[in-house]
Amino acid sequence: MGNRVRYVIKDREQSPQAESFRTLCARIQSAEFRGGKVQSVLFASASEGDGGTMTAVNAAAALAYAGNKVVLVDCDLRNPIVCEGFGLENIGLTNLIQGEVLMKDILQESWVPNLRVVTSGPLPVGPITALSNEKTRALFDYLRTVADYIVLTSSPLIFKRDYVVSDACVLASKVDSVVLVIDSKTVTPKAAQKAAELLKGAKANILGTVINDVVGYE
Repeated sequence: MGNRVRYVIKDREQSPQAESFRTLCARIQSAEFRGGKVQSVLFASASEGDGGTMTAVNAAAALAYAGNKVVLVDCDLRNPIVCEGFGLENIGLTNLIQGEVLMKDILQESWVPNLRVVTSGPLPVGPITALSNEKTRALFDYLRTVADYIVLTSSPLIFKRDYVVSDACVLASKVDSVVLVIDSKTVTPKAAQKAAELLKGAKANILGTVINDVVGYE
């Protein structure tokens, strides 16, 4: 899968890709965290182009099709594409942080039943500062009261093979679990290992790893 939202599974779709996301959905639903179910899941790409956002969008859709109330939050404050993929107005997370809107006002309905979306909002000067803001944590706490599952995206952990970005590590401490996403065609062992080490260093509860492009699907 590429790094753009080009494909979103449809309800009852019969395809290898849809079945893969249903399997991922089942894995999330059966997972536990601190004696309870996993409710918030961050999808973090190891590097650019690994398909983290695509995977997050489809995991959220699969959970929603299964009858769960789901909120998808675009926390990629460097290259957000969820707004574009769903054709939504980009009033979201950063607008909340700047005090321009209320929490309930940034939840937008998508064309997927049971799936609401929080877009990134206008890009801030400092993504780390925005993601560390107390209003971001308060938003996640609020979403736990209105959704069965919260699915988050983030910027890749590694840019241009060696430039580390800490966005996903900041978010890892605010969610129940993290899924690491890598691309089988472009990933290097060094990058995959570095990404895993960064998440472990952030004390992330790593639920598992999704490997994209195994059969050349894009």
